[in-house]
Formats: sequence, structure tokens, C-alpha cells
Amino acid sequence: MKRTYNKRYATRNRRASVAKAARSIYTNRRLVAIGVLVVLLLLFVLSCFLVVSDARISSASTATLKTFAGAEGKAPPNPSPYAQAAVLMDADSGRVLYQKNAHEKLPVASTTKMITALVARKKLGLADEVKISEAAAAVGEQGIWLTPGETLSVEDLLYALLVQSANDAAYALAERTSGNIAAFASEMNKEAASIGAADSQFKNPHGLDEAGHYSSAFDLALIGRRLLKDPVLSEMVRTRKHEIPWAGHPGGRVAYSHNEFLLQYPGATGIKTGYTAGAGWCLVGSETRDGKTFIAVALNSQHRAADVAQMISYGFAATQEVVFLQPGQVVGQTRVSNFPRRYVRGVSGGRVATSSIKGAGDNFTLKVTVDRKAKSPVKKGQVLGRVECYLNGSLLFSDKVVAASMVSSSGPIAALAVFIWYALCWMGKIIFAPFRIF
Repeated sequence: MKRTYNKRYATRNRRASVAKAARSIYTNRRLVAIGVLVVLLLLFVLSCFLVVSDARISSASTATLKTFAGAEGKAPPNPSPYAQAAVLMDADSGRVLYQKNAHEKLPVASTTKMITALVARKKLGLADEVKISEAAAAVGEQGIWLTPGETLSVEDLLYALLVQSANDAAYALAERTSGNIAAFASEMNKEAASIGAADSQFKNPHGLDEAGHYSSAFDLALIGRRLLKDPVLSEMVRTRKHEIPWAGHPGGRVAYSHNEFLLQYPGATGIKTGYTAGAGWCLVGSETRDGKTFIAVALNSQHRAADVAQMISYGFAATQEVVFLQPGQVVGQTRVSNFPRRYVRGVSGGRVATSSIKGAGDNFTLKVTVDRKAKSPVKKGQVLGRVECYLNGSLLFSDKVVAASMVSSSGPIAALAVFIWYALCWMGKIIFAPFRIF
């Protein structure tokens, strides 16, 4: 059967269609150009919205959880100190491993000087000079033989305070820091509160018996823990003797440590002794072995050094260390700039670890929270989040996540240029999307 074609169909061919379309485009080239520009403009606007949307942070922070098993085995019997009140604390985490009347409010004698040192250290520079007043020189009892009118550095007075346990040095530092004893005592109480020492009330910088001046074994462990984190003060409390200038004398004054625990036990690293008639014999001691430190407090004990040694020995025998994070370990990142995208690494502020009691069924959960965005510029060491450690569901301690380096955003002109570049990249993705081969 013969097939017939009409004239209209016969004129259809590809070349003719293309030529006709080309002529039409050329004839209407202005309208076509305007149309293309409008489409490109719309695509650019859409791309700008996509860039802005892509730059948005969906939440303020990110959180990750990780669990750790506790130590296996069997712990030795608990210590049995003679002290009226006692505490054994892990210096890394602040975990209390043993306690006896830990929160009983008691006079604490010269262990007070730990908080005195912390306040003076925060408010004064080591090279700052202190002129000794008549009141400071006349405090009495244990001293470093200060004379009115002489001038010593804050560093020398801190050595006298923590090594010799000098009351006159404590008084002089208090006057230099706050002007008078009452104002300094207020600073001591603020510092104690910031540490979490809620059982304490301080009235003077030296610890001589005074109504309303008290602390607890638990609080002193917290204060000792904070002191050990200061490299200058931690070096002072492990010092056995230190020479201090003495104008007008042929030789210097020598401050000698009265801490029998420091003098008799290898590995001991401090911290502070104390004695008054009201407080009895007191000791805050610390010992380090293989990088692990325990703090023990014995209040009103005739055998304070033996009590501290017994508790710390128990700590090393009854526990196994669980290390969660090493110093500077990367735990996340924080965006500092959108255009261009710049991030700063969040790292652990220090070594994050604790002691697990053998056979106690400890179950640890580490929660790391890192801010997703920070305002530029970010300085090295700036806090970017928190590390929280939970023991059997209860918060044990927390630490900081800090910036590993300094990062800042670009200037406004550079940021605008990068924004436009990001938008053009999005346009390219949209335009060439149909030609992609998946």
C-alpha cells in the first residue's frame, strides 16, 4: 500500500528547524538576551539563598557520649585514720575515695594559708613589692621575722607563707592585696565559694583561732586541689627550704618546711600543715606516683602524717586510673567564620581522668559538648565547651573544652568576595545538574 505525505510534514527536517530557530533567536536577540539575564539573575538570587541557608547553624552546640567500664578486682579494706575528720580525694577528678566526717565544720589552723595563697596569687604579681606594716610584723607565733618598713616581693612572702607557715607573711599579703584583714577575708570567702568549698568561713589569713573561722576536710581537699593546679604554688608547697632576703643582716632568712609528710615520704608533693590549740594537728598532704596524684586531709589528729600516708596508700592500692582524654586531645570543631568557612579545633583543656575503685561496679559516661559557632576572633585557650564525666549516672566532675589556636574571620570586602564565589559555585551546580552522569 502506498503511503502518502502531506506538504506540511514534508517540509519538516532537522536542518530547516534549526535554521528557523536560529533566525528567530537572531531576530529576537535582545529579548532572548534579556530572558537569559533574568534567568541567570534568578539563579544567582536562588544561589545566594542557598549559600545563606547552608551557612546557618542548626543548633548551638553538639554533644557526644562515650561510656567507660570501671576497674575490676577487689579493693583492700578502708583506711582507719585517727583524725576527727578526714578525706581522700583524687586530684585529677575531685572524686572522694574515702571520707570520715568530711563536712564537719572545724577550726583548721594554718591550712587556711592555702586559700590565702590562692587569693594573693590571683590579685598580685610575683614581682610586686610589699612594704611590711607594724601590724603585720606583730602578728606573733610562727613567722619569718618581718620588720616594720622593710620591703619584700610577693614571691618571697608566698614562700614564707607556704614553706615556713609564717603568720606575719600572711598578714602582709592580706594588707597588700585588699588593704585590711576584713576585706581580704571577704575575698577568701569568695574564692572558696568559687571552688565549691561550701563548708568554709574565713575570718583571717593565717588561721589563728578566731570565732567563726572554720572549714572542713572536704573543703580543704578542694582548696588543695586548686592550689596544685597552679604551677608556681605547687612548686612552693613541695619546697623544703627557701632563702629570703634580709636587709641589714649578713645572710638571708631561711624558710624551713614543717611538713613531716613531705620530709619523710618519697613522692610527697605537699601541701600544708597546721596547728593551734583549738584545731589540733592538721595536715593536707599530696603524693604523686607515675603521674597520678592523691590528696588526703587529716584534721585534729595526733598522727596526722601517718593518717595521710595510710589514706594515700589506700588510694593507690584500691583504685585503677581511667583516662578519658589526654591534654590537647581534639574533641570537636567550632565555626569561626562563614565566608570563608573557618573552623577552630576544640581540645581538652587538660588531662581528663579519674580513679575507679576496684570491684565497685563503676560505670563512667563522658559527655563532650562543643559550641558549633563562636564569635570572631577566637583566642587560643578560649572556652568552647565542656567535658562532663558521670559516675553511675551522677555528675562526678566537669572540665573545659578550649580552642587549640587563634582563628579570626576575614574583613568585610574579602567576606563579600567569598560569598559571591560561593553563590557562583551553587549556580554552576544548578546549571550543570542535568548534564551530570550519576
